[in-house]
Amino acid sequence: MNWIMVKIISTTNEEIDRQLGGGLPLPSLILIEGEHGSGKSVIAALFTYGMLAAGMRVLMISENNIREYIDKMKAITYNFSIPFLKRRLIMLPLHVYGAKWSREYAKYLLPIISRYINANADKFDAVVIDSISLLTMYAEEEAILDFITRCKNLVTNGISIVLTAHPSSMNENIGSKLRSASDCYIRLKSVNVAGRDVKSVEIVKILGSMGQVNSQFSAEVSSVFGLKIVPIAMANA
Repeated sequence: MNWIMVKIISTTNEEIDRQLGGGLPLPSLILIEGEHGSGKSVIAALFTYGMLAAGMRVLMISENNIREYIDKMKAITYNFSIPFLKRRLIMLPLHVYGAKWSREYAKYLLPIISRYINANADKFDAVVIDSISLLTMYAEEEAILDFITRCKNLVTNGISIVLTAHPSSMNENIGSKLRSASDCYIRLKSVNVAGRDVKSVEIVKILGSMGQVNSQFSAEVSSVFGLKIVPIAMANA
């Protein structure tokens, strides 16, 4: 077994770093789970931005095509254009142009993606899948368990994995195994306070943090700051 020393990297957002106990401990298997619209993609983008800023090479597997993803994240201050052009950010869209989407097609996506990641693991330092739900919804249980095992092996070899997931995309048994296998598990909810959308962020666990972790905080998506902490008093108003 390879023993990899955990290092803390900044997300580039000092407020979020403080909530995490100093920053992101890597390598880690990070699971970000929440309903649609709860902010999973924003947090995944923030973590991706931090990893790129730390000089890491990132493979991004997204439900969006490349231009859609870059434009969407640029609107909330995460500009991935330069890392993409310099090939430090490799993007792999899940929707292939010209391919007819079907349940049978979706069933084989996870094993294909899993094999691709393993075959190219020497080309990147982190993998971000936003979201894993599209891959697991129709996948065989054995394929999902194999994927979880491969993720843990990659982390053991120094590669960080960030997954976003909708809680209903896997049965409870598989979902429980993935949460248990994760080094960092973040659960999100979208709530409305006085007509204002607020993201409730719960850090269920984070292994390797260097400081005190704030287990629950509130945030909102800003076109200026990306993800901005909302004071608890405001969230409870």
